Amino acid sequence: MPLPILLFLSFYLGLQFILSGPFVQLVVNIFSFRLFKFRWLTPGIILPGLWVWARHFIVFFPGELGTDIVHAKGSFVRFRISFSNLFKGKLIFKGVNVRSFHMDYTNRVESRKKIEYLPKRGRIQFRLEKVAHSSIDIEDKTLTPVFNIQIRDIKIENGILDAGSPLEILFRSRVGSCRLGREGLLRTGTLKNGDRGYLNLSGITWGELAGLEIIPLPLFKKQVHLALEFRHIDEHHTDFEGTLLHTSPGEEEESENYPFRFGVDWNDFNLPFDLALRKLIMELFLQTKLEGLMARTLQTIAKGIRLFLGKD
Repeated sequence: MPLPILLFLSFYLGLQFILSGPFVQLVVNIFSFRLFKFRWLTPGIILPGLWVWARHFIVFFPGELGTDIVHAKGSFVRFRISFSNLFKGKLIFKGVNVRSFHMDYTNRVESRKKIEYLPKRGRIQFRLEKVAHSSIDIEDKTLTPVFNIQIRDIKIENGILDAGSPLEILFRSRVGSCRLGREGLLRTGTLKNGDRGYLNLSGITWGELAGLEIIPLPLFKKQVHLALEFRHIDEHHTDFEGTLLHTSPGEEEESENYPFRFGVDWNDFNLPFDLALRKLIMELFLQTKLEGLMARTLQTIAKGIRLFLGKD
């Protein structure tokens, strides 16, 4: 065998060993010290296409330094790392397929303190081909009383999860659905070209949705039924238009139906998911076409919570 081919083959096999599943797991767990641990059953990162598939993976952040506690596990994951984007300073995971994923997430650090650690929008992305049979349990200990919400039956097809702007996944998925909290149901989707789409939300209160149940106002006890359509103007801007319906469970009163229309610049939503969600809700409150006392009440609340969130 010619020497150049032998050298190339030796280099390839050596690099493939370094990227093998057991070796990567060992190195990461050593250098992570006590910050986090992970296990996976996988051949590793397969060259030359940087393919990865694994079964029975676990990622655990114990939060020993007062940080958030995260325990995530799944039965199967598959994706490919985009080699060309690495040269552009971007980490893009393509064709992500996840099955039977569950995460227990305990938030112990105020979300505002995490903003500076988020990557820039577009720098790290997960191009989700399919996510099925998945769930997330969230406990936020930064709020009093402690806020809890369960997200069940998560299903996503052809979605984009941006680590710098995670809220956008609600508006950049071909098909998506999940159950929120006790009775909430969320459905979202986009048309074939991806420029237009819809989002429907029902069966959940504002307080339960945004972690604002600690605010003792009747508004946040009302169930929200939201139907909206959105249109992506370009990569950074989206227009929203729809109807907001409020109902009071257990009370015999008419529903309150309000139209709204507004636009957002996603560069202003380079925030953790919870802060971005609250910011979007506040924008919806401020732009909803209301009249009389309800208008003044909602807008006053929105402005107050905007100050509470530090104008994030």
